[in-house]
Amino acid sequence: MDGDVLDPSVILSEVEDLRRVHDYRENPTLDHLSTSFFMHVAYIHLGRRTTSTLLLREAITIAYMLDLHRPSHYDEVSEPDRQGHLRMFWLLFITERAHATQYDIPCIMSIDLAMPELDTEKQPYVLSAFVMLCRMFRSFSDASSGARLTANDLTLFNNQLLRIPTLTEHHNDLQKADLSVTQQWLRLMFWKLAINKVIMTANTNDDIRSVFFPISLAKDLLTNISAMSIDTLEAHGPGMELKLFEVTNSVADMISLNPRQTTSALEIGPQDILVHLANIIGRFRGGNKTLLPLLQSRLSGIGLESLIIPRITDVTYDSPDTNREKSSIDSNEVLADHSLYNDSTVFSAIRATFDEHC
Repeated sequence: MDGDVLDPSVILSEVEDLRRVHDYRENPTLDHLSTSFFMHVAYIHLGRRTTSTLLLREAITIAYMLDLHRPSHYDEVSEPDRQGHLRMFWLLFITERAHATQYDIPCIMSIDLAMPELDTEKQPYVLSAFVMLCRMFRSFSDASSGARLTANDLTLFNNQLLRIPTLTEHHNDLQKADLSVTQQWLRLMFWKLAINKVIMTANTNDDIRSVFFPISLAKDLLTNISAMSIDTLEAHGPGMELKLFEVTNSVADMISLNPRQTTSALEIGPQDILVHLANIIGRFRGGNKTLLPLLQSRLSGIGLESLIIPRITDVTYDSPDTNREKSSIDSNEVLADHSLYNDSTVFSAIRATFDEHC
């Protein structure tokens, strides 16, 4: 440590010690739930994914033990408490959906249709953005839970996400960044889920049923975030970096699968999109140390060897315990989880469409 900078691992260790002293697991409360959740966030920022995942599961389990999943629970508490409990349960729901999708683990939470509505009247510009996120993740959860997917399911889900209201000038840039990136990321994740279950086309438009969809999606994403500062994006932590990586890596997949695709001189092409997104990720401070080398390898593999992606000074901390468990993602895991090439069924489906139409 330098000067007065305190290693966050030291703080977390003290919190762990205090929790053990109070034996919180035997009599869990909403405060214990909140502590588990915030520790989940802290550990994911430190790259300790296993610990982070277990703490998220613990927070979810406490929520269920406190009956936050039961609609009848909200009839028994005051209105302020009712809304606070609802927000916490929804926060756990969207966090688990994002975490599970990024790290390929099963979800255990569901939202009962009889649950009360979230109230946005007292803080409309704060809570309306949160409600939009909840709607996005609920649509994703509902659409991806079926055993079979059809082209109509794909189109319906895409339209549901696109119908999410646009944020106004009263919403801040942090909210706009979160919603814009999450919206496009969820569209991409559902497209990946459906690619080997739905007959795709080779149309080069923005149809979600097209094998070229990641390129048009990435173009939309760049349009949405081009005016945002790197600080705004970076404030959302490793989750934002990984979402942007998902989109960037999918564009690289598309270029590798169809290197002959051309665009007019006045049009932003797939390689331009790839370079822009890669450089945005390169400007994140600290972050996931394996993403940049992997992106550089992908770029080199499609003929962009000269591109240098900068990494601003690493501001993460090394903890004595960090090496005892897996970091947030290692290089092989990123490839396994996020590249179309490593799913032979998906790759074959896309390749067949290219061979037939291109």
